[in-house]
Amino acid sequence: MKNLYLVIIATLAIFEVKSDELLVKIIDDNGQSVSDIVVYAKPNMEVENLPVNKETLYIEQKGKKFSPYIAVMQKGQTINFVNKDDITHHIYSVSGENRFEFKIKAGVEKVTNPMLVTEEIAMGCNIHDWMSGYALVVDTPYFGKTNKQGMITFSLPKNAKYEVTAWHPQLDVKDNRVSQSITVNHVNLSTIITLPENLLPLPEQTGQDEFDFIEEY
Repeated sequence: MKNLYLVIIATLAIFEVKSDELLVKIIDDNGQSVSDIVVYAKPNMEVENLPVNKETLYIEQKGKKFSPYIAVMQKGQTINFVNKDDITHHIYSVSGENRFEFKIKAGVEKVTNPMLVTEEIAMGCNIHDWMSGYALVVDTPYFGKTNKQGMITFSLPKNAKYEVTAWHPQLDVKDNRVSQSITVNHVNLSTIITLPENLLPLPEQTGQDEFDFIEEY
């Protein structure tokens, strides 16, 4: 029994040294925390056996809006659109390599093909032209959005360099993102990314003309 206990402890110790917790905090130029910012960490050098994100990404159509307004996903994932409105939507990607377009009736779920190109996907609705949303496709499994305190934590393989990037479609800089490099080789690392510009206002997600039926649909 004692030998078994020592084996378990040794196994846990080996596992623990394989990754570090990286805390990322996003602030504006006034030092205030910024929530709902997409953050992702991409290895600068080869890291073996990177995990594949298997969590399903859902984007709802609710109240004639995309919910969430911004989403992030790993290259190769699909998007599950779920229409929770009592009307039909006609969803489409505005441009880029990851193209999709389809009508989705009330209460229906539609799944896209896998998104195979890393890029920013802008989405709209041909029926309700005020609807807008974004999905960012990244080539890393380490991604998410900041919480109300402007923070997000990643468990990353240690002894590797990462490019940590903050992105938001309303960040008015080149490619809507800022990045910094960091080497993960200590426990409980943390880093702060300061956004160089304040976010632009979110687009108003309402329309002047309300209609629930178009003959074509």
